[in-house]
Amino acid sequence: MPRPAAVLPYVIDGTAENFSRAVLENSRRGPVAVNFWSPRAGPCLVLMPRLVRIAEEFGGRILLVMLNTDDHGRLVTRLGVRALPLVQIFRGGEVIDSLQGVSSEVDLRALFARHAPASDAVLQAHMRGDTAQAARLAAQSALERPGDTDAALQVARLLVLDKRPREAFALLDALPPQARDEGEIAALHAHLALIAAILEGGNGPVLSEADGLFREAASALAHDDYEAACERLVACAACDPDYRQGLALRAARALAALPMSLEARAHIDALLAPRR
Repeated sequence: MPRPAAVLPYVIDGTAENFSRAVLENSRRGPVAVNFWSPRAGPCLVLMPRLVRIAEEFGGRILLVMLNTDDHGRLVTRLGVRALPLVQIFRGGEVIDSLQGVSSEVDLRALFARHAPASDAVLQAHMRGDTAQAARLAAQSALERPGDTDAALQVARLLVLDKRPREAFALLDALPPQARDEGEIAALHAHLALIAAILEGGNGPVLSEADGLFREAASALAHDDYEAACERLVACAACDPDYRQGLALRAARALAALPMSLEARAHIDALLAPRR
């Protein structure tokens, strides 16, 4: 039977064949709601248009997958679904929340709101010029939803483009360590830490040997001497592995991702090889 959801790009049909890609893989990039339904069950037909309206409200921040249990009984049994209608939220390949029965729009909206990425609120705060609030919202979102760091990364990039690296660094520095130290955020955070050190110049006392080495690395980077910068960063990490929560080694790895001569690349790779 045709469904009104068919015209929405973020509402798709789930099958046994596409479940791994449509649900499990997508849930590693963002939340996925799966609606287990049957055309023979009246309550499912009542729930479906409500779900579609809520999905439309959230504008794709949660992917909605409609799975007809009549057509995919073996998959449904494997997933342990015993009663309909059932809406499950998947994140990171796992079920993290669910609603059973003919839920109201209020309850469905609350379910989606609990798991939708906070990108809109963070970006809106940034567009208002309230960078401090954007940082707070990004940090709160990363604490509540460990995989949700897209908004923080996007705002940080906008701040960099706007020539506001200190604010970009402060925003990423406010994230929980686990979120700050992964993927693109780790590289950008490390770059911005070096830029902040360059901008600070010689201001302020050198607090430790490791602090002095980090400042020397920033000075070398300011003169485009990547090899010397990496040497100082590796020395900083060796002197104090916990300096600014391991920032020195992350910064060295971030430097290794920059374009440079083959000789410099070989030198930096050799410096980092014992620490990979």
